Amino acid sequence: MVLGNAFENYRKILYDLTLNPAMGRYLDMVNNDAPTPNSNVAPNENYAREVLQLFSIGVDLLHPDGTPQLDGSGDPIPAYTQDNVEDFAHVFTGWTYAPLPGAKSVRHNPPNYSAPMVLFRDATGKDVNHDKGPKLLLDYPRPVNATIAANQDGEQELNDAIDNIFHHPNVGPFIGRQLIQHLVTSNPSPAYVARVSAVFDNNGRRVRGDMKAVIRAILLDPEARGAVRTEPDYGHLREPVLFITGLLRALGASSDAILASQANNMGQNLFYPATVFSYFSYDFEIAGSDDDGPEFGILTSLSALRRVNFVNTLVFSKFTSPAPDPGTVADLSPLAKLATDPAGLVESLNQVLLHGAMSPEMRTTVTDTVAAIPATNLLLRAQTALYLVASSSQYQVER
Repeated sequence: MVLGNAFENYRKILYDLTLNPAMGRYLDMVNNDAPTPNSNVAPNENYAREVLQLFSIGVDLLHPDGTPQLDGSGDPIPAYTQDNVEDFAHVFTGWTYAPLPGAKSVRHNPPNYSAPMVLFRDATGKDVNHDKGPKLLLDYPRPVNATIAANQDGEQELNDAIDNIFHHPNVGPFIGRQLIQHLVTSNPSPAYVARVSAVFDNNGRRVRGDMKAVIRAILLDPEARGAVRTEPDYGHLREPVLFITGLLRALGASSDAILASQANNMGQNLFYPATVFSYFSYDFEIAGSDDDGPEFGILTSLSALRRVNFVNTLVFSKFTSPAPDPGTVADLSPLAKLATDPAGLVESLNQVLLHGAMSPEMRTTVTDTVAAIPATNLLLRAQTALYLVASSSQYQVER
């Protein structure tokens, strides 16, 4: 779903996410029933809460530059209330898995992850499992469908609710800042966030939520381009999966793709994030500083050592798998051919792995270490240079 929507409109992402059967199961929207008369059982609030908190607007009202709006006492202003969550939960009632091929749809269809969820309708076409009461959605300047009247069709209500969320002024700065954190730097300036937020609001053709335009704005922003950035709070730590795949791709490695255990060893259990905040929280602060460092949320002394051990195995050995899988191995012969010139070898790794950002101190240390190895062992020279560069903080923190 994410792959197909990466460059689509964010409104479509929110809609498809809402009806995704895996999300329906994960956050309990699937088979979420309207309350029956005289019942004390309310609709499940999980998805209603998380679509606001995590996927769209966040918990506090924001300025366009991503900084929180404050009340007269200097406290953040909540972006929504518990009443909003409850009313959105009522909107998200009546949906079930799509019927399996050849099967008739019933009130609670069995699991089916091959198609979006559907609104259950009885033989007369009525959405009898959907709550029909009035609902109050998000109220903000010039809101879109802030109030849903009673007795509306469930599909129309869902579209009204998605429109209401999508047009909230928080979405651009809230989502934009997190995309900057993933793609460029963990601590973007408010001005950077504001520029990206403005593109989210209007792609230049009065289209809101154009993700292709937003991503282009992020990657071509002045804070993402130009001279090498050396500020200590710039860049972001490579999360384990991207640390592994980035290094393998840079080396042209061959793999049977059985690598999930390696990421798990480094603290990222692929496809099994620890919480609804994913593998790490976007607002995780690095200990002893005021800097955000989301990926540092899963970095420990043990996982840091395992990162280095991963590089060591890849460079000096290979990752084996049960037969007949071939395992994962990098061909270092192209690097070995460069090893007659230690400085040239190091510069090649600088360009391939560090995009030319290697510090002078690191360049000297690695070059001297490689030069100390006899020229009769070019492979060891290449292995040593690669090990030192790929295990370094300058590689692991992407700038």
